[in-house]
Amino acid sequence: MVIVNFRLSEIGRVEISLNDPEKWEALVQRCAARPGIELGTILAVRRGRLLQGDDLVADGDEIEVFPALSGG
Repeated sequence: MVIVNFRLSEIGRVEISLNDPEKWEALVQRCAARPGIELGTILAVRRGRLLQGDDLVADGDEIEVFPALSGG
């Protein structure tokens, strides 16, 4: 199971079962397909490193997702 924690969002924690490693881009699309989840631009971090769309996510991973905010 992969745990995706949506920080600074009312989505909260999403748990997704994986049989095989999957690209982050595909996994986040599965999250977005769930009712009530609407994603904008996000940043995803796993074990202190920024995830890219083609990075593989595997069973047991925990991912922190933050909205990409800009300002100045």
